[in-house]
Amino acid sequence: MGENATVEAAVDDTAAVDEGTGEAATAPAADAPEDGGAAAWYRDRRVRAAAVLIAALAITAGAVFGFIKYRSVAGELAALQQAQTDRDTAAQVARDYALKSLTYSYDDPDAFFRAVEDGVSADLKDKYIAVTDVLKQLIVDGQLTSTGEVLAAESTAQPGDSYHVVVSAAQTTRNLQRPTPRVSVILLQINVAKAGGNWQVSDIRRANAGGQATGGDQLPAPEPEPAPTPPAPKPKR
Repeated sequence: MGENATVEAAVDDTAAVDEGTGEAATAPAADAPEDGGAAAWYRDRRVRAAAVLIAALAITAGAVFGFIKYRSVAGELAALQQAQTDRDTAAQVARDYALKSLTYSYDDPDAFFRAVEDGVSADLKDKYIAVTDVLKQLIVDGQLTSTGEVLAAESTAQPGDSYHVVVSAAQTTRNLQRPTPRVSVILLQINVAKAGGNWQVSDIRRANAGGQATGGDQLPAPEPEPAPTPPAPKPKR
């Protein structure tokens, strides 16, 4: 009787241990939902990190594109400003030269030629030198005097850093036969070019803007010499 009780107690204890072991063995299964939640949390964190990284890359790319676009626009604006500055400079050079060409007096005709031969191209200077004697005699014999006032100037860019400038001016002239001053409105077509960082007048031509010029008081700008006339063909025999 005593032995049977002891065996039964041992069996009960073994069963209890087995039941406990079963609970202990099945305990990790109870923890599985917690592990799955952690994995989901890590996945969500990675997704959010990737989204932040993509957003950061997008912002960086936008900033780089914006900077490049800014530099492009700034470069275009600088080019436009430089082009306008060059046009204004060419117009001012033409205005100053127009005053030189309209200012002369029989008292000192050489001053006129010194002025118009300064700041010009070699070709234009040679043209003035070629007609100096004729124009000087005309000024002295006719007792010509002239002063000018620039009314307006408009420059147009041409290829090769050159500009065509149309200058409107009022010229006041007197001479021996007509001592009373007369005012004429004229147009001057002046070509200005940038050469080696300097500005030069390369050509000047006078066009009428207020009636035909009469007499010798409105001195013409030097024109290129005409081409030689070919000889007439000999009559056939």
